[in-house]
Amino acid sequence: MTKVGVNAREEALSKKRNAEIARLEQHAKALITKAFPSPHPPPQQQDFEKKWQRFMDDCNNTLGAKRDYRIVFNAAVKIIRQYQHDYGWSFSPPSYLVSHKEPKQLRTKEWLNRAWASNDFYHAWFDSLLTPSKPDAMEAYRNVLLSLLFHSGQCQNAVVLAFHQGLSNDTLELKHINNHIYCRLELTNSGLNTNCYVEGEKKHIHLAYLHPITLGLLRQWKKVCKKSWSSPNDKQLCCFLRNGAPTDKALPTSLHHFCQAAIYTTEHQEYVELSQALVEYQIGRVKSYSLPEDNLARLSFPAVNGLSHFEFYSGAAKAAYSSPANSNYSAVSNKAFFTTLKACFIKAKDNNNKLSSSEVGRRLNAMVDDGPYTVGETLLLDWFIHKAQTCSPSSLMQYHCSLSRRWLFLTESCDFAYLDSELLEQMYEDSMAKIDKLNSRRYFVARLKDLHQFGALSGVLPEISSELFTLEKSTQHTRAGFVDEPLFSALLDHIAHLKDLNDDEKLGLKSLCIISYRCGLRLSELQKLQLRNVEVSDIGWIDIRDNRYGSNKTASSRRKVPLFPLLLEHEKAIVQQHLAQRRLLHNKQNSLVFSFGHNPYQCFDTSDVSRFVGHTLKTLSGLNHFVFYHLRHSCLSRLQLFFELDTLGNLCRYSHQQRADIKSTLLGQSLQKGYFAIAALAGHESPEMTFAHYFHFSDVIAHLKVTKSVNAILPTQKVILGISSRRLQSSSNNVHLEYLIKKLKITPLKSVAIKSKPTATALPAIKPTISIPLCYRVLDEYQKGLSIKEITNKYFIEQTVIDKWLANANFIKSLKTNTSPPTSRHFSKARARLILPAPLKSNAEALLIDKLILKVREHYKYDRDNFQAMLEYALKNTSVSKSGIYFNDPFKLNTFIQTFLCIVPKSSWRAITYYHQNSRVASEWEDALKGIRNKRGKTSKSTRTTQGAVRLEYISPLETNIKTRGRYKKYSTHTLVYLFHMMGIMMLNVQTTITTLESLQKSIRKAKNQSYRHNALLKL
Repeated sequence: MTKVGVNAREEALSKKRNAEIARLEQHAKALITKAFPSPHPPPQQQDFEKKWQRFMDDCNNTLGAKRDYRIVFNAAVKIIRQYQHDYGWSFSPPSYLVSHKEPKQLRTKEWLNRAWASNDFYHAWFDSLLTPSKPDAMEAYRNVLLSLLFHSGQCQNAVVLAFHQGLSNDTLELKHINNHIYCRLELTNSGLNTNCYVEGEKKHIHLAYLHPITLGLLRQWKKVCKKSWSSPNDKQLCCFLRNGAPTDKALPTSLHHFCQAAIYTTEHQEYVELSQALVEYQIGRVKSYSLPEDNLARLSFPAVNGLSHFEFYSGAAKAAYSSPANSNYSAVSNKAFFTTLKACFIKAKDNNNKLSSSEVGRRLNAMVDDGPYTVGETLLLDWFIHKAQTCSPSSLMQYHCSLSRRWLFLTESCDFAYLDSELLEQMYEDSMAKIDKLNSRRYFVARLKDLHQFGALSGVLPEISSELFTLEKSTQHTRAGFVDEPLFSALLDHIAHLKDLNDDEKLGLKSLCIISYRCGLRLSELQKLQLRNVEVSDIGWIDIRDNRYGSNKTASSRRKVPLFPLLLEHEKAIVQQHLAQRRLLHNKQNSLVFSFGHNPYQCFDTSDVSRFVGHTLKTLSGLNHFVFYHLRHSCLSRLQLFFELDTLGNLCRYSHQQRADIKSTLLGQSLQKGYFAIAALAGHESPEMTFAHYFHFSDVIAHLKVTKSVNAILPTQKVILGISSRRLQSSSNNVHLEYLIKKLKITPLKSVAIKSKPTATALPAIKPTISIPLCYRVLDEYQKGLSIKEITNKYFIEQTVIDKWLANANFIKSLKTNTSPPTSRHFSKARARLILPAPLKSNAEALLIDKLILKVREHYKYDRDNFQAMLEYALKNTSVSKSGIYFNDPFKLNTFIQTFLCIVPKSSWRAITYYHQNSRVASEWEDALKGIRNKRGKTSKSTRTTQGAVRLEYISPLETNIKTRGRYKKYSTHTLVYLFHMMGIMMLNVQTTITTLESLQKSIRKAKNQSYRHNALLKL
């Protein structure tokens, strides 16, 4: 459809400007060609400087406007950088030219003239207001609107119009929280972000807090007769407000200027002290967004729900691809997948025929047999197979170029088992934001939308809002939210009771949440934080900088943040304990501060933390808008509160002295106001960004400051203005507010109902759970010669626990093979003096064991007996000379595979078969090995029937890469045996195990009437 009106003019201006930019870029190319006729060979440094000066002179002679000069200069720099890349110019080209406009000042001479005229107008109006007379409908209505401006300080044009509409239509609903009265206004103006959801739709809801004078005049308006009166329309509103005013040329004639001038009177009311930032917020020059009403209600009633789930990794519904029926998916991405997929859409060089859709479909289906692939790879491949039925090969190639690489990067480390809608939306938004060109982004979003719909219908992906795929969004969404202190305390308490994390991981998760909630660090900044970035001092400065784990979001994100001054005492103890533990276990400075699992250089999965914290906050509060990033929002909003207000009530648990210390630390010797210090702490270039997205109490703070002017009103004047009755005129301001609430029938703001209160009996008992890395480090210290007493003092572990580990470790070490002479099952001759298994060698194995541990934690409690039996079997049927676990019974093999099927998919096993061709139980072996890769081992040359045997190996995640180098035909990993070994050290009860073995051997001896001999397995 052809655009008309404003849209048509904007489109015409855009085309005209684009044509001007293209012309200036051509001019820059011509001037560069004139100065540097040939880019090859590269010029010398002196020649370059002369020729560049010649180019600058030409620019000065041919260009006039600064804007044109900047475009030509930057286009020339881009060409020089291209020459540097293509032709090897050795020197660095000039930097780009960046210009910043001076921010437009509010207090100009014109504004002051309008403000002074408005102030004179106000005093004349307010003097007439204090004369005891009964106003008519027009005057009463006008009084309410003028009081809204001059007394309540609601000086935004959009707010005045919305209030006017609600008041004239009698749809204005007043509510109060702790006797602070406000009305809820929906603003639809362009340029404003949305800040909450109303029935699933994003809206901008502004909470306009009202001054007692405004409320008293509102009482008068409700009493007057309105039959023969109609309210003015929006365009006549300014003229209506000026009615009866003296003919002063400086008095504003537009509503916008009238509102901006009115703030001068508001800030100069007696007892009112508004900072310049709040003045500009009140008139709409600085954007800041209110809390949703249900979140605001928590400030007066901060109760929490009781929780029934105590798992970190199982808070979200699992997708279809994670079920046992669909367990044949690889946990590690296929490195050749992208190249193989691309080859499906390319015509073979030796074939001149046109590539057909059927041939592409055949190639894609052939790829399926080359699996297994990860869930993300499988979904992408299935989608291409689906699209090949209707799309041409050229279209599929375009889809591949735009989507495949980005999708594979997006899903490489994604766990689809715990993927929820909110997290997936965040992942999609991050991917879209990385594409600069609008057309490329539109094409990618269209393909991503199609792929997501395919995945959602298949049950692989959760459903998300369709608005996410709309690029032409006129407004952004500000996730307004504040986590109150009781809610955050409940979050930390819930983390302490998690069943599937060990003590070290709980401590790390608590510290992570505390630093985000108190210091305002982003989750991505916490993810890449290294020990070297945390200063060992009383303040503990955190240095936020780029490293190999990630880059800062913006240039302003590089900063230093104070740690310990911002923490409460019990939180300081938690963080200090975590940092001490990390420095003890991983003493290298480049190791990460936060990592879950064996590898101290492996970043934690932000999606797991974000999902858990968001889900827990939602369940505890009953509010569905909470996410992890509201911890950061809460930190910055809290800082705004105690930089502006003296008393904070239950919004902040800092003592008065600690608040003074925090201000001193953040401000230092700077003369700038607190808002610049908060913006620097947040990593923002200016406070404008902090106001627009992180400050959610600007309306409350401005209201509390503006309302102080009521103290300047005399008791008799309060009666005239309708604020009080004669009987209550000498009472306190709170009594007058309760009087207004009663007369205006204002309803209190209700909080979300709490479904179940937390009880001490519902919480699981906190049992100490020690991590495998800590156990390994403790026993490693012991085998290096450190005394047990010193170890217990150093690692805060009881000696009885260490004694148990040592007994179990020596028992496992004593296990021998049945060969003659018997040899150790778990230790080679080179490691004969040690008691621990060999450490894992690669990052892939460290990542793999972390996943195995998570699965064991999840399923162990449901099948404890089988797990323990198979653990003992594995320890007694492995050999250090050969990989894998030995089985000579198909029933035992099948039991082992089925027990660990929830942990290890069949695609990860490889079975080496021995003497199966004449096995008397061949069908049983075949049933047990169904779905598992087989490799024939030794075979029998005779025809005599045998039992047969199998050695079950765990395929290494690096096998594909190692096989491509041609060094090995197969490659297994000892990761699972390492896990069994460490689980045996930590979980076995040696006395029980020995007693069981002795009773078993005695019964066998008695049956065979043989003399009793001590088994070598029983000797420690």
